[in-house]
Amino acid sequence: MNFNNLLQQAQQMQRKVNKAKKAFDEQIFDIESQGNIITGTMKGNLEIVDLHIDTNKFNHDNQDDIEALLIITINHMITKISKEKEDTLNKITNGVDVSAFL
Repeated sequence: MNFNNLLQQAQQMQRKVNKAKKAFDEQIFDIESQGNIITGTMKGNLEIVDLHIDTNKFNHDNQDDIEALLIITINHMITKISKEKEDTLNKITNGVDVSAFL
């Protein structure tokens, strides 16, 4: 295989990855905490679109608990979305690390 063919394949893969990343970044994911006290949506680019705290489901005297639950829930979603993004890109690249080209 000559260098030009390799370069064309790399450029084609980069276009596919960029297209997939853009689509993934706009994908909507549901946010749900334990007991659905916290619900909402987050985009694939980790932008929180909507967030709701059901004040009927927690003790108002313990704000520290709800703040901790919020942190846990958001961090869990970031981890979940990041893993799904990585898996999506790996399917396109057949596991080849193309991060240096992005």
